[in-house]
Amino acid sequence: MLVVAALPFFSLYTWLSGRSCAELRQRLGAFNSDFERKQDRCVWFHAASVGEVQAVVAILSAMQDMGIKADIVITTVTKQGLLAAKRQCMNQAYCLFAPLDLPWVIERFIRKLDPSLYVCLETELWPNMLRLAKRHRINTLLLNGRLSKKSLRKYLWGKPFVRQILACFDAAAVIHSLDRERYLALGFDQDKIDVHGNAKYDLPLSKVANSTLTGEILSDASLRESTRIHYHEALDLVPNQPLLVAGSTHAGEEAILISVFENLLPKIPNLVLLLAPRHLDRLDQIKNDLRRKQIGFQTFSQVLQGQRNTQVIILDRMGELAKLYAVATYVFCGGSLTPQGGHNIMEPAIWGKSPFYGPNMQDFRDARDLLEEAKAGFTVHDGQELSDRIWYFHCHQEEFQQAAHRALTVSSQQQGSAHKQAMLVSRLLTVNVHHC
Repeated sequence: MLVVAALPFFSLYTWLSGRSCAELRQRLGAFNSDFERKQDRCVWFHAASVGEVQAVVAILSAMQDMGIKADIVITTVTKQGLLAAKRQCMNQAYCLFAPLDLPWVIERFIRKLDPSLYVCLETELWPNMLRLAKRHRINTLLLNGRLSKKSLRKYLWGKPFVRQILACFDAAAVIHSLDRERYLALGFDQDKIDVHGNAKYDLPLSKVANSTLTGEILSDASLRESTRIHYHEALDLVPNQPLLVAGSTHAGEEAILISVFENLLPKIPNLVLLLAPRHLDRLDQIKNDLRRKQIGFQTFSQVLQGQRNTQVIILDRMGELAKLYAVATYVFCGGSLTPQGGHNIMEPAIWGKSPFYGPNMQDFRDARDLLEEAKAGFTVHDGQELSDRIWYFHCHQEEFQQAAHRALTVSSQQQGSAHKQAMLVSRLLTVNVHHC
């Protein structure tokens, strides 16, 4: 009823905001489907926005590795999510805007797409969609599920209704044990729900470090050590020399990191700073800023070609940052002190590094929550706080090593998540459905 009541306002918003009528028609199911079935089975993934799309991408990759054959449909609520889905899955999925949760709209989508399995990501719980999926004997699955304490309190007010909706799921995989406890508190069947970690952060170390491999299959521990040694030698570091890696920085952040470096240098005279800008077209700007401050620097390429003779290095190559975290003593992840939404803080965590980052982590809020719940990641609000944190941990190295160990534990818990969730997809593609 709420959706029906909101429909005129949504239509007015579409017109006033300049959104196309084609988008509204698509959300109403009035689109000419050019979706061609090639397989006997079809999986419909529903993701709200960009974050959920990243989980879908990881699960699709695992499905491909496992040889699971099915046509794929991805629907998203936001335009940004749709663009991300098309960009990353264009060759393997049919992507479109999600339907409004109206019975007659859902019926249109189901008729045109004819899915065998409906998969919703994280907390995308649409009552009419789930009920009609079961009426049409379509299996339903919740993947990469999460439920915040705030959302739990809200849902508890309507627990009888929410419990009926949750009963429509054939199975669920949630990120954390806390998520499982919260879903159980709402009445989810305990036999249907498992903890499988976060597929978005299922980052196999062997893939991240592929360019340092020599064909030999190494354990993760051996790979971490061999990669650390490789970059320790490449950067011409002496034993125990501290290295601050500032990864994926944006305009305005390099100046902050340079100030942090200058503040720490009197206390940590042998500190090395490696600046890794997100966009390489900003290299000249960063170089000019360093020259104005009369700070010597070399590019990473120059260091590789000769001997390092400065304490500031600018990364000028793509594809190296994720591996350079292996040799870092301290890591700052950029896009977070300025309003870019942050970057993937699990990348340093898989090397056993406890990252620092600013407060603007909207795009990676779930990763931040995972690390901070384990006291393995640290928000800093400005350069002074980052300086103070690094100096504190320099003086309390055992405490920082414990945080680093916890970061590695958190990242390890995500490994295999995409594979486990793909296994659930495979299983539900082959079983009979129930009615809720």
